[in-house]
Amino acid sequence: MKKFLAILLTLVSLLTVSVASAENVPAINWEDIDIEALGIEGSWYTFDTIALQIWIPDVFLNEDVTEEDGEGVIGKFVTADQTAAIYGQVIEGYEGATMEELIASIESNGATEIERCLLNGLDAVSYSIPDTDAVYVTFVTESGNFVQFIFTPVSDEGFAEVAQLVTASIMPEQ
Repeated sequence: MKKFLAILLTLVSLLTVSVASAENVPAINWEDIDIEALGIEGSWYTFDTIALQIWIPDVFLNEDVTEEDGEGVIGKFVTADQTAAIYGQVIEGYEGATMEELIASIESNGATEIERCLLNGLDAVSYSIPDTDAVYVTFVTESGNFVQFIFTPVSDEGFAEVAQLVTASIMPEQ
């Protein structure tokens, strides 16, 4: 996961990393990215119920969420060949919990490579779970919800870079 944040910071051409609070938590800001220079076309999607927006490359199709996708899934973006996916999910049962409590919970559930950052002003944590080919980015929204985005497969180096770019776009709805 340290590689995940390191590549993200490099990919988005951040020459310096802002520091948030006394914890020295790295800050990642979409405004620091020159998306046109990267040459990737994409679209913005808004999740009104959680007051968030995310930029998704046009190679992903915005698919309808079904019951088979699981509880709390609010967004599903999949490549046409079904080899890569991005899911958005609201996590129930953590209302009022702190980020420290969330981190303790994911640690107790076996998460590894846990990294915390300030993502466009949102307190966020990224992590992986052994035996999954995914990375999870979880954070607190302005409305107090915990929301996570799941990116799979991170074993595909090209997709991992796209996942990092998409992660940098997650921000409060504007």
